[in-house]
Amino acid sequence: MTAITEAGVTWLGPTAKTMHDFSLKHVAREIARHAGVPILEGSGLVKEAADAVLEAQKVGYPVLLKATGGGGGMGIFLCSNDADVLRQFEMSQHQGQAFFGNAGVFVEKYIEKAHHVEVQIFGDGSGSCIHLGERECSIQRRHQKVLEETPSPLVDGAMREQLTSAAVALGAASQYRSAGTVEFLVDEDSRRFYFLEVNTRLQVEHGITEMAHGNIDIVEAQLRLQLPGLTPEGGAAALLQSLAAAPAVGCAIEVRINGEDPAHDFSPCPGLLGYVAFPTAEDVEGVRVDSWVETGTEVSPHYDSLLAKLMVWAPTRQEAVAKMVQALGKTELQGVPNNVEFLRAVVTDPRFIAGDTTTRFLEGFRFVPHVAEVMVPGMQTSVQDWPGRTRLWHVGVPPSGPMDSLSHRLANALVGNEEGAAALEFSLQGPTLRFHCSALVALAGAPFTASLDGRSLEWGGSFRVEAGQVLAVGQLVGNVGVRGYLAVRGGIQVPKYLDSRSTFPGGKFGGYQGRYLRVGDSLPLSKTADEGGYPTRLPAALAPAFADAGSGEGGKGASWRVGVISGPHADPDFITSDFMEVFHTSPYKVHYQSNRLGVRLVGPKPDWVRPDGGEGGTHPSNVHDHIYAIGAINFTGDHPVVLTVDGPSLGGFVCPATITSTELWKIGQVRPDDSVTFVRLSLTDALAERLRTDAWVGAVRAMATEGLAEEAVLAAYSTAAAAALEAASAPDVPMPPTKALCQELPAKAGFPGAQYRLAGDRYVQVDYGPMHLDIRLRVRVYCLRTVLAEMAAAGEFPGLIETSPGVRSCMVEYDIAAISPGRLLQVLEAAETRIPDVSSMVLPSRIVNLPMAFDERWTHEAIAKYMKSVRPSAPYLPDNVAYIAENNGLEGGKAEVRDKIFSASYLVLGLGDVYLGAPCAVPMDPRHRLVTTKMNPARTYTAEGTVGIGGSYMCIYPMDSPGGYQLVGRTLPIWNTFGRSGPFSPSKPWLLDFFDQVRFFQVSESELESMRAGFVTGLYDIDISPTTFDVAAFAAMEASVAAETAEFKGKQRAAMDRMLVAEAESLKQLAAAAAAGKDSAAAAAAAVEDEDDELVYDKPGHVKVTAAFSANVWDVRISLGQAVAAGDTLVVLEAMKMETPLTAPVSGKVVAIRAKLSQLAASGETLVVIDSSSV
Repeated sequence: MTAITEAGVTWLGPTAKTMHDFSLKHVAREIARHAGVPILEGSGLVKEAADAVLEAQKVGYPVLLKATGGGGGMGIFLCSNDADVLRQFEMSQHQGQAFFGNAGVFVEKYIEKAHHVEVQIFGDGSGSCIHLGERECSIQRRHQKVLEETPSPLVDGAMREQLTSAAVALGAASQYRSAGTVEFLVDEDSRRFYFLEVNTRLQVEHGITEMAHGNIDIVEAQLRLQLPGLTPEGGAAALLQSLAAAPAVGCAIEVRINGEDPAHDFSPCPGLLGYVAFPTAEDVEGVRVDSWVETGTEVSPHYDSLLAKLMVWAPTRQEAVAKMVQALGKTELQGVPNNVEFLRAVVTDPRFIAGDTTTRFLEGFRFVPHVAEVMVPGMQTSVQDWPGRTRLWHVGVPPSGPMDSLSHRLANALVGNEEGAAALEFSLQGPTLRFHCSALVALAGAPFTASLDGRSLEWGGSFRVEAGQVLAVGQLVGNVGVRGYLAVRGGIQVPKYLDSRSTFPGGKFGGYQGRYLRVGDSLPLSKTADEGGYPTRLPAALAPAFADAGSGEGGKGASWRVGVISGPHADPDFITSDFMEVFHTSPYKVHYQSNRLGVRLVGPKPDWVRPDGGEGGTHPSNVHDHIYAIGAINFTGDHPVVLTVDGPSLGGFVCPATITSTELWKIGQVRPDDSVTFVRLSLTDALAERLRTDAWVGAVRAMATEGLAEEAVLAAYSTAAAAALEAASAPDVPMPPTKALCQELPAKAGFPGAQYRLAGDRYVQVDYGPMHLDIRLRVRVYCLRTVLAEMAAAGEFPGLIETSPGVRSCMVEYDIAAISPGRLLQVLEAAETRIPDVSSMVLPSRIVNLPMAFDERWTHEAIAKYMKSVRPSAPYLPDNVAYIAENNGLEGGKAEVRDKIFSASYLVLGLGDVYLGAPCAVPMDPRHRLVTTKMNPARTYTAEGTVGIGGSYMCIYPMDSPGGYQLVGRTLPIWNTFGRSGPFSPSKPWLLDFFDQVRFFQVSESELESMRAGFVTGLYDIDISPTTFDVAAFAAMEASVAAETAEFKGKQRAAMDRMLVAEAESLKQLAAAAAAGKDSAAAAAAAVEDEDDELVYDKPGHVKVTAAFSANVWDVRISLGQAVAAGDTLVVLEAMKMETPLTAPVSGKVVAIRAKLSQLAASGETLVVIDSSSV
C-alpha cells in the first residue's frame, strides 16, 4: 500500500498502520481489549509446541491454534487435547509463514455452539465511525463462508445494540477509515459475544448489507470519502450521516457459488464453463448477481474459486429464503464442478429454514452429489449423444456423437432413456467410476471386462449401482470390436453446446470441457439417475451382430461386411465400372492411422476415368469442393478413408460410395488389421433396415421402462420388423434406381442442367452444370437452398434436415422415414421451376481484411511432421510455396506466388472446407487463381489459422487438424467457440459468411502473434466493410480479362502436366518402398515375426513391454542399460492422431530397445525389455 500511495495512486481503504495492526490477530486482540470490546480467553504468541500445550491447558479444551497473520481459514486448527496441539502446531506456523509471511501462533478458546456474526462499519479516519448492521456468517466450511444473511436470525434488539456499539467503539478507537468489518463469535448458550478479528477491506458479502439498507452503494461511499471531487457538501461527516440514516429494511441472503467439487471434499476446480445462466429480476424479484463468469469462461487455477455471489432481498426472512430457493433453481453453471447443487440442499435444510445456523452447521449436513467420479479415465473416453450436433454441417461443424450409434442407442434403451441422452464412449480400455449417488447403469457395444466393487458383471445389460460403489470397466475382451458404451438413467448432464452434449475433441468443445475424460473429473448425473426403470439383460436376438474374430485376411483381424449405396461419385463418370466391381468384392484392410475423424483403409487402388481433376486439382480424385456425406468412402488421392462423425464436411475428393445410416455403426467397431468388404444395398433395403432398427431400439427400451418379458418384446419386435419391410417395399412414390447418378435434368436456355446423385440413404447431392468453376452455378445453389427452405416451411418438403452448399453443388440431407427418395426427387425438380434468373442477381457481401504471415515457421513445422510420419518425398516437398510456383508456371517463383495471393480478393463459396467455418474461397479475378494438387496422402496435422491452397481454392484451417492443401501462410483464428469477442457471437462462432470477399495483407511472424493474441481477447479489431456481389458486373470483369486469363491458363496447364509426371514417378517410388517393407503395417509385423532373437528375452525377471495397438514410434526416451522406475515413460506411440506414452510396468534395467524412431510397430510387438531382477 505504501508503494501505491508513493506512486501517486489514491488508496481507498484504511491506512497502512490500521491494516498492519489488524492483520496480526494477537495485536488486534489487544486493540479490542483496550477499546472495551470483549475478547475470548487466549494467549499471546507462543514459539514452541510445548508452550502452546501449557497455554491450551490454562484456557481449557477445546481450543483453536491460530496463525496470527492468517486469513481465509488458513493456519487455524481445532484441538481437543494435548496431542492435537503437538500435531498441528508446526502446520499452523508453516501456513502462517507460507501464506502471510508471519509464523506467529497463539491459542484461543473454542466455543462449541458459536455463531459468526459481523458488523459492517464505515469510518472517516479521524475517529468518527458508523455501522450498517450485522450479518450472520455462521455457515462455513474450513472457516470459509458459504452463506451470509442480514439481519442475523439469532440477534435480537438488545444484542444488536451491544454488538454494533462495540464495533463502532473499536472503529473509533483505531481511527478506522473507509469500509471494514468487525467480526464476532456469539455463544448460543450464554448469548455473549467475543471479538474475533477486523477485516480491513470491503468484504465479499457487502452486497446484502447494501440491499437491506435501501440499495446504498458502499463502493461509491469509499470513492466519495477519498476523492476530493466526489466528496459531498458537508464533507466526511455528511457522508457518514447519510450512510447511518439508511434504514435497515427486510432480509437479504447471499450464497457463494464456487468452482469446487463436492465429490472431492470441495477441492477447487479450474476449467471451462460450457454454460452459465443466472436468474434475472424478471425470473426472481429482488435478485442480484455479482459475477465475473459467463458461458465460455476459462476458470484459472491461479485465483480464488469464487465464481459468483447470488443475493436476494425480501421483506421477511421466510420470503427471502423462498426467493433464494427459487433463484438457485434458475442458476446453472455447467462444465466446471461447482457447489450450486450443494447450495440448493443447504437452503432447503430444515435447520437453515429455522435459523439454527451455528459454525458447526455443515458438520452434520449430509449432501449427496449427483456425480460419478472418474478414478481411471480409460482410453479416449468421451461424452456423446445421438444424433449429435445436427443442422450445422453447412458451416463445417461435425455432428460428433457415437461412432457406434447402434450400441449407444441400445445402452440408453437399456436404462429407459430417450435416444438423445448423453452417454460415455470408450475404446480398448474402459473407465473406472465411483458413483456418489445411486443409479441405473447400462453397458453395451464391444465386450469389455467389468466389475462392481470387484464383483464381475456380465456385459450387455443394465444394473443398479448404489452410492459409493465403484464400477470398473477394464480391457476389451476378444479380438472383435473396439468401442464400448456406458449409459446412466437420465443421461450425463454436461452442458449443451450448439444444442448437443457430444464431445468434439478437435474443436475442444462439447462433452466434459471439450476433451476426453481425465482422472478426477466429476461427471454430473441426473437427479433421476435411480428413479424408475428395470434392470434388463439384452436378449441375444436383439444384440448387434459383430464380425467373427480371426476371419480377416490371413487369419488376422475380423472380417466385416458393410452395406453401402454407390455415389455420389462412381461409375461411369469418375471411376470405371470394372473397378466398382472390384471395390464391392475386395476386402479393404483397416489402417492403424484411424480415429473418430475417419477410418483409413488399405486396398485396391481405383481405375480413374479422368486423367486429372481439372480445375479441382491435378489428381483424378480431385473435384470442385462439395459437401461430404457422413459415412462417405472418400478417396484422398488413391487412398480411401471412411468419413466418420468428427470428419470434415466440405472437401474436394471423390466419394464413390456411402455407407447407409444403419450400417455405419460397424465402422465404429473396426480395429487395425480388420478387413471390410463393402456390399451393395438398394434404397429399399436401406429404408427397411432404418425402420427395423428404430423398432429394435424401441423394443429394448420397452423392456427397461415397462418391465416386459423377453418373449413379449421379441414378439412385438418381430411384428414391427415385418411392418418395416412392408412399408419399405411400397413407398408412396416408386423408388428411383439405386445408382450414383440416379436422375439427370438436361441443360436448356437459362438452366445449366442438374444431376441428382445418391449419397447413402440420408443425402442427395445436386450438381449443376459442367465441371468448371463458374460462380454463377454457386449463385444458383444459393437460390436452391432458399427455395427448399421456403418449401419446408410451407409443408411441401417434409423430412428436410439441412441443405449444405458446395462450389457447384448442394447436399440435401433428409429423413428417409419422413419422405421417400422418389418423392424427394419430385420436390427437387419442382424447386428448379421457382429459381429466378441468376445472371442479374446482386447478393449481400462483405470485404474481410485479414493479416497473413507468408511462408512462416508454423507451415514449415507442419511440413516437417508430414515428411517424418506420412511421406518423406514428393514434388511438393519440402517447400509448398516453391511447388505452387512451379506447378503454375510462374517465372517469378515464390515471390510471384506471394504477389498473387496478396493481390487476390477471395470469394467465399463454401464454409467448413475441412472444419468449423473454414472457407472454400476462390480468387474473383481468374488471373489470380493458382492451382495445386492436394497432398497424397493427406497430412495428419495442420496448425489452426494456417492458409492453404488446394485445387483452385483457398482455405483457412480453423483448428489443429488433418488436411491436404498446400500451405502458404498463417492468419487469425476464424473460429471462436463461445463467440465472446470481435465479430463472433454465441450463435455464430464462425467468422466468415457465404459470398464474403477475403483480402490478405502481409505481416511478420511476430506481428501476427501479437495480432492473434489481441484478436482472441477483443483487443484487436479487423476491418470488415459491407459490399455486394453483382453477378453481371462479375461476368463483365471476367470477359474483360479473358485473353490474359487464357494465356495464364495455358502456361499453367503445361506446368501442371510436367508436375503430374513428377508426381506419378514419386508415387511409383513410394509404392516400391512400401513393397520392400519400408512403409507398411504388414511388412513391419512380418519383420517382427521373422526375428529369431525374441526368445533371447524369455528369461527369469525379463519383462517385455509391447505395443497395445499398431502405432508409429514417435519418440524413444530411454537408453540401453538405463535404470527405470515403474511408471516411467519409455516410448511414445502415435496413432489415431493421439500420442500415447508406453510406461514401464516394473522397475529395473533396460536390457533391450527394439523400438526405432518412426518405426511402425505392430500390435503386440515387443518394443522394450526390462530386467526386473536387477533392482
